[in-house]
Amino acid sequence: MLNGFININKDLGITSNDVVFKVKRILFPIFGKVKIGHTGTLDPLATGVLPIALGEATKTIQFQMDGKKTYIFNITFGSSTTTDDKEGEIIDTSSHIPTKEEIEKILPSFSGAIEQTPPKYSAIKINGKRAYTLARDGKDFEIQPRPNFIHDLKLLSQISDTEFQFTVTANKGFYVRSIGRDIATALGSCGHISYLHRTQNGKFTINDSISLDKLEKIMQNTNKSLDVRNCIGDFLYPVSYGLNDILVLDISKEQNEKLRNGIALSSSLFNNLRDNTLYQVHYNQTLQAIVKNINNKLKIIRIFNL
Repeated sequence: MLNGFININKDLGITSNDVVFKVKRILFPIFGKVKIGHTGTLDPLATGVLPIALGEATKTIQFQMDGKKTYIFNITFGSSTTTDDKEGEIIDTSSHIPTKEEIEKILPSFSGAIEQTPPKYSAIKINGKRAYTLARDGKDFEIQPRPNFIHDLKLLSQISDTEFQFTVTANKGFYVRSIGRDIATALGSCGHISYLHRTQNGKFTINDSISLDKLEKIMQNTNKSLDVRNCIGDFLYPVSYGLNDILVLDISKEQNEKLRNGIALSSSLFNNLRDNTLYQVHYNQTLQAIVKNINNKLKIIRIFNL
């Protein structure tokens, strides 16, 4: 069984689901079918870090998606679009192009806790339907603002008379297209995202990533008799990779047997556990489960077969 993560450097012009399909096409002939999923959608316009979960690692996706994400992005001022990026149709223009000094002055107001309205062309559900479907059908609808937190936002450089490059680190659920639109509006202009590159997703970084082309070349030069680590090398990360925000509890063989038989362990067996808190449970240096301490019992949230 193939378990773990491959940190893909997504190419321009393909969807996250396209990446999953291509990874299946590359790996299945060598290792057989295995469950595969991605840990956070990237638009076709976007490139960069897209961790792909394999096998038992798919059970950790909900926890992996909670990590901070870092992007490099460009705003082109002077025109706004239906999608808030360069893929959409222009719906408004402005002759005012802000200066570097004006931009830097306003950025602190977008740091820390913010309210952000996602783009209408997004996967958010409105009355059971995806917002992008309603938008494509010409339906009139509103998306309510939602809270997020920006840890870092900087202007990096001026690319041209109208285009500027930024970097941002924010929590899950953050929309770069929205921040581009909102920065432009606050500066008395309009704008859209013309470049988007994710450099970090939780613990996964662009320096640790591999392109689909390179992964395919590695697989073409291997066979089923080789060990998985020899096939994929340093690009296969363990199932527990990226769960560093969840504290580890080491358990005994007897405790592990009880856990696997569905018997909740008492939190009194461990020191200073916090109530209503997630923990990783390890036995013999291997992830066994993710549990939650509820009323002094370690309730199983996910069990792993590694």
